[in-house]
Amino acid sequence: MEAACGSSGQPNDFVRQAVPGRAACIDVRVKFMGDLPAVVGARSIQLSLPTDHTVRNLLAHLSAAYGEAFTSRVFSSSGKLHHYILIFVDGVKIQGPAGFDRTLGNGEVDVVMLPMFGGG
Repeated sequence: MEAACGSSGQPNDFVRQAVPGRAACIDVRVKFMGDLPAVVGARSIQLSLPTDHTVRNLLAHLSAAYGEAFTSRVFSSSGKLHHYILIFVDGVKIQGPAGFDRTLGNGEVDVVMLPMFGGG
């Protein structure tokens, strides 16, 4: 699903208006923790997405934008989240398959990659 949102062109202008034939837009701040900032190139990003976007849509968008380096760290080969990835929307942990259908709202999403410790 492609985001159909635009801006006025100002770098920090995140006010979006509905365009005829397009969904209204929301602004979502995505924060990355663990090894993910190195992959994404930032600790947080601001995205303008359609109001009906879900966690699933966001993850698909991020995978498309950041490629295999992001996707392989977040998803297993079977397409499920790795056990060390946690996602929070407005401070609430996303759990189970139904959690991926939660709409993002006009808030904040944290994608946390827990540190992995080696053992011997």
